[in-house]
Amino acid sequence: LYQSWASLELREGNYNAAKTLISRALTLDKRDGAGWLIAAEIEKYLGNDGLCCLLLRRGIECSSTNAPLYRALGDTLVSQGKINEAREIMEKGIEVDPAYAPLYHSLAELEARIFNVEGLSKLNKRAALIFNTNALEQPNSKVWGSRIYANRSHRLPPKDVQILAERIVDDDFAPSNYSSSLPDLIDDYVEDVDAGLL
Repeated sequence: LYQSWASLELREGNYNAAKTLISRALTLDKRDGAGWLIAAEIEKYLGNDGLCCLLLRRGIECSSTNAPLYRALGDTLVSQGKINEAREIMEKGIEVDPAYAPLYHSLAELEARIFNVEGLSKLNKRAALIFNTNALEQPNSKVWGSRIYANRSHRLPPKDVQILAERIVDDDFAPSNYSSSLPDLIDDYVEDVDAGLL
């Protein structure tokens, strides 16, 4: 709630109110990457580029799997002319979440900006392993899904979901479609989250 309210205040130009609200949101949950993005955006609007970078770095420390933080920090570093540091940050972001396409785009823009054709070629090959490169060909969702899932093996559902899944498995009255093992239930949950169904 604080995060949404801070975004509204930011759009209205009420920067002090936005800072107060996003501070409260981050106090409640410092692992929420979107909160760090909003905090950095506020400072960017105020012209505090140094503080913006510091907030994005802190956000990466607290929410190391949030790919948009890597992209925002990389783009900010590019705007400051710190090309090598920006490339390292974006590469790290792609390692964290290889399926986050905007990072490939930002890194491609960086490589094109400095006319690094070899870097663009390597990035293109790397992206082709994850994404469908032929727009006329129907994507094989099963293959694509397995690639994404394989790259997100570090994600587990919250502990309360695991406990609920154990209860369902142990429940004699559970519907037959829930009688699979706990790892299968957890895998199904992670797939649903990744697909945006939950």
